[in-house]
Amino acid sequence: MIDPYRVLGVDLTASDETIRAAYLAAIRESPPERDRERFESVRTAYEAICNHRRRLAHALFDCSLPTIDDLLSAVSSDFVPQPPTERRLLRLLGAK
Repeated sequence: MIDPYRVLGVDLTASDETIRAAYLAAIRESPPERDRERFESVRTAYEAICNHRRRLAHALFDCSLPTIDDLLSAVSSDFVPQPPTERRLLRLLGAK
């Protein structure tokens, strides 16, 4: 479950032209000769949201499970380590 908006670096409300421009810029940065894996992920992301109909279908029907890499990339961007709260500790330990 790769988030195509995140891969292309566009907002959920981006227009077709904005998405296409982001796609072309990403392809220029990582051509298939240099980074095949990145190229494929960018291409797949663009195909998932290239027009309004596909964006709607993606929003409604994408129920694929996330991979470990997806989870780590989603968490690592805004993760701030902090000590757990007392309430969370009690909940984890099964106290009521």
